[in-house]
Amino acid sequence: MRKLTLLIALLLLAGCAQRPVIANLNLSLGPQPSGVYGEGAAAVLSGLDARTSTELVAYLNDRPASRLGGTEPPGELISQKLREGLEQQGLQLQANAPVRVGFSINELLVTVTRARMLYSADAKTSITLNVDNRGTVLTRVYRREASQSGATRPELAALENMLNSQISDILQQILQDEEVQAVISGR
Repeated sequence: MRKLTLLIALLLLAGCAQRPVIANLNLSLGPQPSGVYGEGAAAVLSGLDARTSTELVAYLNDRPASRLGGTEPPGELISQKLREGLEQQGLQLQANAPVRVGFSINELLVTVTRARMLYSADAKTSITLNVDNRGTVLTRVYRREASQSGATRPELAALENMLNSQISDILQQILQDEEVQAVISGR
């Protein structure tokens, strides 16, 4: 009887364990082609997280709603990956360069809701890119959305993967955008 009581107590405590409180973004880009930018091409890269809230994941049906931030600021991660990609393509990033490349994170969030017996996860990512080369300005808005639903609460890893793939896809699209490349190069 004592063992049964101890087992029940352990199961109850395990059921009350806290859920993860941090989301982990892990962006990946494939290798970039070299020689996209000519010798001496240089730019300044800057980024801004313009979201009204810093959370990456929101479980809206929890009482109170659970909101998870990230291990690192998303703006820093995006800036790092964009910097790596541009440098692989041959662009030199310098503080005093005449070309300005800036991005703004407008939206980056997965919301999880539950209607009856079905959980729904909706991920939205929106990043604005501005390129200014001595008065020639190009502005692009990149958006991605994804949804998944199921009978069980989605694992945090699946939600992180939704955001990771959206951001990585947007960064790859920025790096392959021929108009962005043309404005940076001054063509």
